Amino acid sequence: MRATRASHPFYALVEAELEELQRRLQGVGRGAHPTFAAAVAHLFGSPGKLLRPTLVFLSARFGPGSSQRMIVDLAESLELVHTASLVHDDIVDRAEVRRNLPTVNAVWDDDVALIVGDYLFAKAYALAAVLPKPEVIAMVAQTVFALCDGELAEVSGDRGMPTEEQYLSRIELKTASLYAACCQGAALLADADPEHVAALGAFGTHLGLAFQITDDVLDLVGEENDLGKEVGRDLAEGMPTLPMIYAVAELDGGRHRLAQRVMAPDKTPAELAELLRAIRGSRGIERARERALAFHDIAVRALEALPDRPERVALREIADFVVSRER
Repeated sequence: MRATRASHPFYALVEAELEELQRRLQGVGRGAHPTFAAAVAHLFGSPGKLLRPTLVFLSARFGPGSSQRMIVDLAESLELVHTASLVHDDIVDRAEVRRNLPTVNAVWDDDVALIVGDYLFAKAYALAAVLPKPEVIAMVAQTVFALCDGELAEVSGDRGMPTEEQYLSRIELKTASLYAACCQGAALLADADPEHVAALGAFGTHLGLAFQITDDVLDLVGEENDLGKEVGRDLAEGMPTLPMIYAVAELDGGRHRLAQRVMAPDKTPAELAELLRAIRGSRGIERARERALAFHDIAVRALEALPDRPERVALREIADFVVSRER
C-alpha cells in the first residue's frame, strides 16, 4: 500500500494519519470471535486505495478544531461503513473476487459474510457514537440509510432499463453520499466555516458521482488483474450502468431487444462476450466518460470556495485521479 501511495502525491500530506488508520483497521478484529478476526485480517490485509479516509484527513485541515484522534475515529467509522457495504454487496452480487482477493463470501459463505458485514457496521456506529458533534453522528447514520436505499433501489426496482436520472439517483445514494460524508463530516468536526463545509460537501458529492461512473466504465473496458474483480460483472448480472444505458439508447432504436438482453441475468460466457463487444463498439462508454468528467469539473469548481493551500491542491489531484484511473 505504501508503494501505491508513493505514486500519488495527494497522499503525502496525510501519510501519518493514514498509517494510524491502517494500524487501527488491522486491529478491528482483536478480541472478537475467531471467524470475525480472520475475516477482518483477510479484508484489511490489503486495504485498497483508502481514498475516502484521505478525503476525511484533508477536509479536516480546513477547520481549526478537533483532535487528530477524533478525525481518525471518523475516518475509521466511515471506512468500516464502506467495507461493510462491500461485504454485503458481494453477497447480493455473488461476487467471488475483490481487490484481486477472494471475497468473504467466497472464502467462508454467505451467512458468515452477512454477519461480518453486520459486525463492521456495529463497529462503525460505536466509533461514531463518541464523536463530540451530534450532527456528524447523524451524518454517519444518514449515510448508511442512503447506502441501503441505493442498494434496495438496485435489487428491488423495476426490471426495465433505468433512465439516466434514475441511475444517477441510485449512485448518489450508494456512492456519492459516502464521499460527501467524508468531506463534509470532517469539516464539521473540525469547526470549519459553514461556507467551507458546504463547498466540501458539494465537492464530495460530485467526486463520488464521477468515481462511480468511472468505475462502471472500467467494469466494461478494464482488465481483470488491474481492476481486482471480474470484468463485466454488472452486465453479467443484468444490472445496467450508465455506459450500458447510453449504448442501448444508441443501438436499440426503440425495439427493446438489446435492453432485454442487457437486463437478462445469468448470461452465458458467449452472450456476455457478444454484449461487451456491442457496448464497446457504441458511443456509450465515451459518453459515460464525458459525464464523469462533467461531474469532475463541478467538483473542482466547488474547491474555489476554499482557501488556497496544499490541501486544496491535493483534493484537486484526487479529483483528477478519480477520472483518469485504470482500476
